[in-house]
Amino acid sequence: MKYLRMALRNMKSNRMRTLLTLLGVAVAVFVFAFFESTRHTMRNVVTEAAKDNNLVVMKENTW
Repeated sequence: MKYLRMALRNMKSNRMRTLLTLLGVAVAVFVFAFFESTRHTMRNVVTEAAKDNNLVVMKENTW
């Protein structure tokens, strides 16, 4: 309980640092979710193309 009170007091006294930290965490979570969904979508596209026995050609280092 002592540490929680101290953390809340520090968050209130350093509002800009708290805001920037929360913003950084939010951006990191968004970027992670974006790339995971992109990876999942690309895997599905390749799997569907392979079912039809089509040739899938991708440029090197495009993702």
